Amino acid sequence: MTRPPDPQVADQVLKYLTGARWFAGKGRQVELVSLTPLPWLTEVSEFFGAPGAPAVRFEIAEVRYPPDEDPADESDVEIDHEFYQLATAYRKAPQAVLHHAEIGRFTDPDLGPAVAFDAAHDPQACRVILGALLASRMLRGPEETVGFHLADAQGLSVDLEPRVFTGQQSNTSVMLGEVAMIKLFRRLELGRNLDIEVHAALNAAGVEDVARLFGWIEGTWVSGGSLLAADLAMVVEKLADATDGWVLALDRLEVNSGFADEAEALGRALAETHRAMRDAFPTARIIGATVALIMEERLKRATETAPALEPYIPGLRRCFDDLAAATLDTQRVHGDFHLGQTLHTPKGWKIIDFEGEPVKTMAERQAPDSVWRDIAGMMRSFDYAAASVPGPGSAAWAADCRTAFLRGYAGGELSASEAQLLRAYEADKAIYEVVYETRNRPDWVGIPLGAVATLAGAPPPTPDDHRQPTEQNNA
Repeated sequence: MTRPPDPQVADQVLKYLTGARWFAGKGRQVELVSLTPLPWLTEVSEFFGAPGAPAVRFEIAEVRYPPDEDPADESDVEIDHEFYQLATAYRKAPQAVLHHAEIGRFTDPDLGPAVAFDAAHDPQACRVILGALLASRMLRGPEETVGFHLADAQGLSVDLEPRVFTGQQSNTSVMLGEVAMIKLFRRLELGRNLDIEVHAALNAAGVEDVARLFGWIEGTWVSGGSLLAADLAMVVEKLADATDGWVLALDRLEVNSGFADEAEALGRALAETHRAMRDAFPTARIIGATVALIMEERLKRATETAPALEPYIPGLRRCFDDLAAATLDTQRVHGDFHLGQTLHTPKGWKIIDFEGEPVKTMAERQAPDSVWRDIAGMMRSFDYAAASVPGPGSAAWAADCRTAFLRGYAGGELSASEAQLLRAYEADKAIYEVVYETRNRPDWVGIPLGAVATLAGAPPPTPDDHRQPTEQNNA
């Protein structure tokens, strides 16, 4: 049942939340509105009877941010509250090996005095979660539920060794031996998680360019008199001997080695994925002139933040004008496609993370879009990779990758009209990147600004000294 937290509980939970890598509200004032426990995954009696057994459940923390009295930009007013998931393992006493994952020390109504730990770091708790999935459990409380949906059990076993992956930020992943991975969503989005939705659809279509979905976990709870629902976690295939696409590209650049074959194969993988998504989700058609107006409006707003764009406005508008005569087919797309969203395995490319661009709303990410959005994202990613390892052959490396990727995707050369569509979407993406870098990494702004100049048909900007990126641009 949702309840305002005890002040001592609130202080401890907030300290853990705000200190976590995955907490999105860093630097903002925040208060804990409520902490809602979902039904226990374990019997309370086991906590008292079995030595060392944790009591495990999911809990929903609702946080609120006091409003900014004078936001610098009304278009950038941030959301005022969020929901976070805490997968929690309660134990009778402190655990030295779990000290880094301690959430707090509370008196729970069911357990009495107990120490709460982040369950992702507790192997026993992770096995409880996996066991509940294998049993397809549906647990109900007075107003809350937690449901486990098993899609494929092949290879799964509670004997698999859980190991938390420490490199992830926005979510938390727990490896289950060499077979699977539990991906715990931390900042929750109400409704169906897009990553689960797309994986389920692509698995059903027999697409081999994505990981196998073993199942997912969803919860419901009441907040402010309304029944809310969100997906809490998904369990997917752990891809053996997989290399991050961004890392692989940089490795090739470092040794002056080509990447065209891999780029062409990646283009084919994206084409297959797009075909399956087109069949599985709604499609639409949109007038190109409407898209051009939206892009021009984004350019206008972007120039207010990044005045360096001003010399290129006429050329960029010409890019968008090329859309005016087109009618665009739209469908579900990846929405945030770049090398860092791919894994290269011995069996070929796998595409990951179908949640879309983080700054967009759920409705925006669900809405049909042009496939050129994803293609343009990969074009920009090749550019960022080449810029991160500067050298006499870097520009040619990026050009070869672009050509190969487009050949793999389209099965040949682009038509003149297709090239115009790509140019417009790539310009729109590069403009966004200029704004992102201006706000967050000004030393990097020369990378997308150079692309803007090329797309606008203008002389390149005077190069500024800037630090080279060492990881994939996630703008």
